[in-house]
Amino acid sequence: MNDELSQIVAKLRADYAEQLPATFTKMENLWRGLAAEELPVSGVVELTRMAHSITGAGTTFGLPAVSRAARDLELFLDPFSASGRLPSGAERETVSVLLVALRQSAALP
Repeated sequence: MNDELSQIVAKLRADYAEQLPATFTKMENLWRGLAAEELPVSGVVELTRMAHSITGAGTTFGLPAVSRAARDLELFLDPFSASGRLPSGAERETVSVLLVALRQSAALP
């Protein structure tokens, strides 16, 4: 890869990594609203879609750990998205743990 292309790829990776904290915060806020039953159940579909987007983009932008953590969240949420129901009890705790793991996978505050 030539220097110019390497610089472009590095910039794209940096830009993607820079926007991740805001995305994680949005996901966490969405989950808090869902868990408190303050938002419609359809928000689970949005949360699953966000995890899916990170699953694909993480590897593309050189963040495979982020991609794996997002995939774990996506796979856990898929049945709830399909059924139109919220996780309950221990399932809610699992979602919270998976969101923490997602943020930690990027080593971001």
